[in-house]
Amino acid sequence: MKKKTMSYVMTGALSITILSGVSSSPVQAASPQLIKEQAALPVTRSGTKNFADVIAEQAAALGIHIEGDDLETAARKVRLAKLQNQAAALGIETAGKEEKALRLEVKKTHEAHVHTVADYFGIQTDGQRTKDIIAAISEINPAAGEQLNGFY
Repeated sequence: MKKKTMSYVMTGALSITILSGVSSSPVQAASPQLIKEQAALPVTRSGTKNFADVIAEQAAALGIHIEGDDLETAARKVRLAKLQNQAAALGIETAGKEEKALRLEVKKTHEAHVHTVADYFGIQTDGQRTKDIIAAISEINPAAGEQLNGFY
């Protein structure tokens, strides 16, 4: 009699579990239908901009014509124009140089300038990253730190 009662109880519990839709096994828990039902709502941020809009704004600010260009080409043009502006600010000649070589020269020249300013303020530069040196300069002279920080 106990076996019969126990089988009725187990059958009832299993039936309730199946009918209620609660996942009782890992296979059911990972079913695509259940995953769709449990999927989180997408997070929307207010005030965020579309990448294409940002590129268009930057191109307009730099005076670059990007009409008819795809997003990748427009972004490349903006990136190159910014790099050329940085090179001009550091007094580097840009004519006839590839982007990669120009980027490396801008980086080296900027790092040398940061080290020169750090030496002027008496800041130890051995074993420190450029960003850390700029942060130390900003603590002493915020205006100089802000000017140096524009490259990173």
